Amino acid sequence: MSTKKDLVQLRKKAEKQGFRFIEAKSSHYKVFLVVSEATDTEEEVLKFVTTMPSTPSEYRGLKNAKAALKRFGFVCETERKGKPKPQRTH
Repeated sequence: MSTKKDLVQLRKKAEKQGFRFIEAKSSHYKVFLVVSEATDTEEEVLKFVTTMPSTPSEYRGLKNAKAALKRFGFVCETERKGKPKPQRTH
């Protein structure tokens, strides 16, 4: 189950990797990938990625958002607790 903290962490990580979050009227976020930054002569170019819930009410919302972000290059750094698994040798 996802928590509000998980959603906030995902949003911060995604923003660091070049994604923009725009709040919609339905209290969801529309997630965009920044294709090119704004310059003096041109506006910022955004590409729609997905819609993400702003509340953790449904457990699949966070997983679906992560999957969609990964398709557009998002790198989710998971922190594993405990010992790392030993590597197999053949």
